[in-house]
Amino acid sequence: MYRFNHKERHYHHGEMPHDEWLKDPRNIFHILAKLYRERFMSIIKEAELFPRQIPFLLTINSLNGCTQKELAIIFKYKPASITDALKRLEKSELIERKQDENDLRIVRVYITEKGKEQLQKSIEIQERLEEICYEDFLEEEKNQFIFLATKIIKNLDKEEMTEC
Repeated sequence: MYRFNHKERHYHHGEMPHDEWLKDPRNIFHILAKLYRERFMSIIKEAELFPRQIPFLLTINSLNGCTQKELAIIFKYKPASITDALKRLEKSELIERKQDENDLRIVRVYITEKGKEQLQKSIEIQERLEEICYEDFLEEEKNQFIFLATKIIKNLDKEEMTEC
């Protein structure tokens, strides 16, 4: 839990914000994101994974044999950034890259057994974190939260930010 320190303009761990402060959605988003990330980081250490590796492993697992170019498009990364990320995953033996048999210019990406095991661990961790988040929620409240959060995400995704 967190308590806001007005002088320092932040929350201290173990202290809860007062109700007035929580009426401002910016504060709610800030606290929610911070707490979720902190809890996630403390739990994810068990899986020996870095949080940014998980989306790659999920995608490579579902599109096993995809190309680096396809991953660059999916993640909206530059090809060099994808190459760096894949090198780290390959060094950890979570994926392997192989040249396409029909076109040697194409490199295909495959998840390894170790990658599948680590991915399963991360899924279990995310499920555990979800249980923590929705503890004491009625099913209707959980569905309502998901509905409203999805609307916010869609609004943020479609809206171009303009300078004031």
